Amino acid sequence: MVNTKMERTEARAGKNTEWRLSNGENGHFLNVIFSKEIENEMKDNRNFSFNRFESEQLNRLRPLVETLESNYELILDNNVIGSDFLPLSSKDAAHLLKKVAV
Repeated sequence: MVNTKMERTEARAGKNTEWRLSNGENGHFLNVIFSKEIENEMKDNRNFSFNRFESEQLNRLRPLVETLESNYELILDNNVIGSDFLPLSSKDAAHLLKKVAV
């Protein structure tokens, strides 16, 4: 099992929430950006908790981080998540990754 480090890199009000999941063995990372639009819609709909969704989504991406061979970014917005607000599996998220230069 790979040691995956999770750190919030952006959490200011009015900004998208950003997390960095880093692979402890090879140093590659995945930046996960949660659209402010999703957070606001979840807060408006009392049946959904953004914090819970955020936590579940990050946990589902951990296996993907273990296989990274470069650095990537994943932007989660309404186009990706939809109105059901269900977290993506690692398999579904893999084709949405965008390579980033360091």
